[in-house]
Amino acid sequence: MSRRKMVDDSVPILRDVRSPVIELDCRICQRHGAHDRKQLVKAFGAGVSFAEIRRRMAVGCQRMNTVDGDKCGAYFPCLLEERSS
Repeated sequence: MSRRKMVDDSVPILRDVRSPVIELDCRICQRHGAHDRKQLVKAFGAGVSFAEIRRRMAVGCQRMNTVDGDKCGAYFPCLLEERSS
């Protein structure tokens, strides 16, 4: 019998954002990346949370796993734009 993952409706998932390009920026190290949404869906699935995508894309960030917790400044500008709309 398979277990179902608990769903947190407050966490946006890839399916919720229809923009063809998903950007990931970092407030601290000034990195910027633009990713094709279709490729992200192929790689992670449409039901993946943006929190999970952020964790996977920020692998190697020294600030992601510190003694004081997550200090990485990576974020998705598209999520901020949707909140302000």
